[in-house]
Amino acid sequence: MTSFLPSTLYGNDILVAPLDTIDLGRLLAKEPAEIDRLLQSCITHGFFYLDLQTCDVGRQILADEQDVLRVMREYFDQPVEKKAVDDKKSFACGYKPIGTFGGVKKGTRDCHETLTVAPAETVGAYFPSSLKEEAPLFNSMTSLSHLITVTILECLSDALHVEPAKRFELFHRKEKPSQSVMTILHYPKTSDTSHIGHNKHTDIGTLTLLFAEQWGLQVYSPDKDGWAFVEPRPRGHATINVGDTLRFFSGKRLNSCVHRVIPITGETQKEDRYSIGFFLRASDDATYQGSDGRYVTAKEWHDEKFALFTESTSKQDESAMLTGGMEHIYDRLRPEGMGMVLPKAVAV
Repeated sequence: MTSFLPSTLYGNDILVAPLDTIDLGRLLAKEPAEIDRLLQSCITHGFFYLDLQTCDVGRQILADEQDVLRVMREYFDQPVEKKAVDDKKSFACGYKPIGTFGGVKKGTRDCHETLTVAPAETVGAYFPSSLKEEAPLFNSMTSLSHLITVTILECLSDALHVEPAKRFELFHRKEKPSQSVMTILHYPKTSDTSHIGHNKHTDIGTLTLLFAEQWGLQVYSPDKDGWAFVEPRPRGHATINVGDTLRFFSGKRLNSCVHRVIPITGETQKEDRYSIGFFLRASDDATYQGSDGRYVTAKEWHDEKFALFTESTSKQDESAMLTGGMEHIYDRLRPEGMGMVLPKAVAV
């Protein structure tokens, strides 16, 4: 896919996040050296690339990814009024129009539309009737995504020597109700400067598995002391990031990275951008201590933070929940002499 490059606007000195690449095949084989590299990535950046080409599970999800993208390009190409039928006004599933969430700049809203599917919802009322024939494809991709992310949790439980009753994967059993979902995001071309990107945040849940073949994703990189682009890897890789829940489950030993999406060509989106994210979330009744010190269930944290996503950027800046409390620890993560605080809703 041809895509704009950030150097078009920012020049050749753009910051690119120095993320490691972890091999899924080696994680499945539980190779100690690869598990240690995984742990270090989650302790430092909380983001890493995952090479999916080295095992059957990875190769199958890569094939599913391309089929889902094909289906979703056709879906999003429909008139807005047809897609609006799938807006079920639910936190969990269905269609969300542009402007549902806060934008990158103060006073703006986001510039993406989404379709969200829960693993068990392809037979439910929230799944678009126009996509019923594609239910097996969505089932396959969500099932493989769950397997991959739970494998990562098993490896992290091993690496951190988590006691048996508190192993991370035990809170993510398929048979227990949770808010785990797959979301397809479309950032359409637009000249509307009142809708810009997706505001800074940490992810609500445990782990995110992201497929994004185009530029636009940025992470706040402590070692670069600023926003750095996540370079899209050649087809065959996904990007993984730690979410709030895993940080809390790990006693804050693992870091949930603050990230955002910006239009790389200025304040307007000049190309159609697509991405697919699987958000692994703990069972609804799992309990942990959040960034504000309260003990909450995973469902309570999800609902409260999802509601905050819909607020204005000014309202979001009043709460540490949007960034999972991470803004308050960046100073100790940086090298000495780099004391700049994390910016709020800054200009792009």
